[in-house]
This record gives sequence, C-alpha cells and structure tokens, in this order.
Amino acid sequence: MTGQEPPSKPHGDDGQNPPDTGMGMTAVSYLLGGMLVWGGIGWLVDHYAGTKGIFAGIGAVVGIAGGVYLIVRRLGA
Repeated sequence: MTGQEPPSKPHGDDGQNPPDTGMGMTAVSYLLGGMLVWGGIGWLVDHYAGTKGIFAGIGAVVGIAGGVYLIVRRLGA
C-alpha cells in the first residue's frame, strides 16, 4: 500500500546467518567415511596379499587422518 514502510529489523540482528547446525554431522561423516573407505581398501589389500589385517589398520588410520584434514580444510575447525 502507499505510504507503508517495510518492517524494520529487530534489535540485535546484525544480518549474519545463524551457525550451520549440520557441521557436526559433516565432521562425523568425514571421519567415518574415510575410515570405512580406506579401511576397506586396506582389507582388500590384506585379502590379496594374504596378511592378517595390517593393511586394514593402516588404511583406517590413513582414512581418519584424511577425514581430519578435510574437516580442517573445509569446515575451518
């Protein structure tokens, strides 16, 4: 209507977006995904090499390290 002003901002609102609530789940999924994928690759190497889990353990550790790297890089933690 003519002569009406848009509603003003409520006090205390500086225009910034609220924090993303999905960041925690993203971090957990990076850790679990890295551990499962690289641990699975290590398990396959163990299977074909005839070893008893050494490469699966190494793969899981590499996957967790990669997950931490992604968390720091993408989420800025």
